[in-house]
Amino acid sequence: MNNADRRPMLTGFAGLPLGEITQCTTDDVGVLGVPSEVKTGSRFGTSLAPGALREMAERLDVDLPAKGYDLGNIDLSGDWSGTLMHLVTQMVDRQVVPVVLGGDSDVATAVLEALPDLPVVATMPHVRRDVAARPTNTIWVGLNGEQPIETWDLISQREMIWRTARQLDEGATDIPHKSDGAVLWIDLSVIDMGHAAGVVGLNPGGMKPETLVAVIESMTCSWQAIVITGLAPALDTRGMSELIAIETLVAALRNE
Repeated sequence: MNNADRRPMLTGFAGLPLGEITQCTTDDVGVLGVPSEVKTGSRFGTSLAPGALREMAERLDVDLPAKGYDLGNIDLSGDWSGTLMHLVTQMVDRQVVPVVLGGDSDVATAVLEALPDLPVVATMPHVRRDVAARPTNTIWVGLNGEQPIETWDLISQREMIWRTARQLDEGATDIPHKSDGAVLWIDLSVIDMGHAAGVVGLNPGGMKPETLVAVIESMTCSWQAIVITGLAPALDTRGMSELIAIETLVAALRNE
């Protein structure tokens, strides 16, 4: 694929062969790295996330519950978000599940813009400007309860579904969801800072890793696309943050 750079790669993510979109068939996954860097804040390193996730999956000998291809990394020169949107749309049209490894949250923004009519399940601590940008059929998982009052009001007005990290850690599993397809956005900053040092947003009172995995595994949804953001691997020398991301992804793919 002309838009991907595979030169530093020796093997694909979780043992998947390297390939092109044209090689993917129905129900395959197409793993695509987008090594974009965060633009603000004091914690950087999201550009290392796709490579770190591939390396950790190889070290753990992860066996994905899905077949498909690793499509490499997008070249970030030029209009990479437009390129990403085109590739995601192309995969979904072929009934291939894009698994996008970011990257900054702008990676998720591009994926969601490419699929504007699909419901979204977003695991993240804060919603901020994302509320106004998302349609009403959005489920917010793992909010840390510190949203501004106007944010809660807007969520309620638009009849969005939400569960806080505390509710989920205490066993709230009654999350209604659609089974006919949705986009899953996994932002690793949703995890409590004591469990995941390698994330962009430090989140005291965030979700426990086992809760995140269990919640996603319980949502028997046919994911049309999965995107991971918020991982800054260099900040976590033990690699626990990558492990959480991979375990959550595997849990999601079990439902495919």
